[in-house]
Amino acid sequence: MKLIRLVSVSSVVASALLAVSCLSTLESAAAVFSGDSERITDADASKAMRDALVEGASSAAAKLSPKDGYFGDAAVKILFPPQAKTVIDAVEKIPDGRRLVDDVVLRLNRAAEESAREIEPIFADAIGSMTISEAIEILKGGDTSATEYLRKKTGDSLSAVYRPKIQSSLDKPLVAGVSAQNSWDRLIAAYNKAGAVANAAARLAKKREPMPPVEVDLASYATERALDGAFLKMADEERKIRANPLSYASSMIKKVFGALKDGKL
Repeated sequence: MKLIRLVSVSSVVASALLAVSCLSTLESAAAVFSGDSERITDADASKAMRDALVEGASSAAAKLSPKDGYFGDAAVKILFPPQAKTVIDAVEKIPDGRRLVDDVVLRLNRAAEESAREIEPIFADAIGSMTISEAIEILKGGDTSATEYLRKKTGDSLSAVYRPKIQSSLDKPLVAGVSAQNSWDRLIAAYNKAGAVANAAARLAKKREPMPPVEVDLASYATERALDGAFLKMADEERKIRANPLSYASSMIKKVFGALKDGKL
């Protein structure tokens, strides 16, 4: 009888210890999941991602839209395409050639700076249509996953803003009523005509063609470079948010990105 009682008491004690152990384990797991703070929900993650995108868009626009935002920043400054180097070298040999080249480059960058003012509203539309599942996927993606998402969603819209302004800048008269676009088209045509003769002679002599043809839509090229600059600045800001979320005003950025950085998500 005593043995049965001892076994019963032992069973009760064991059950109690097991319950305490389980409770302790559950409490520990809950602490890790929540980071000793309020539990992070899908809605929190979505709000944090939207706040981060707004921060990035605002930062990109603020850096690129002022005077010299593009022109004064070597990382985003729009220059002539590499394919045009031989043409530019030829232009620079004529009187005022260097000045003409510099003026076209300045115009391209000024047009990009003006266009950058419209980054925020275009990004805002894309941010507003982002689903919770997209936000969570982006949140847990790479260092620039949000930037890549926006480029995919807004690339065409931004191009539609930038390209007309850049083309308009190229169409404005420079010297003697001739625009940068006119000068560019004439130079390319003259270069390619001369190149055709030189290349034909080289082929007959079984030599490498010395003047490969140049076919560049200057406005399209400049638009692509301008968008590259906008998303470069956006990516820079996204990396900063992920690396140091506590430096931002948004409480949700601090909460969610902070947990992500600490490995709690």
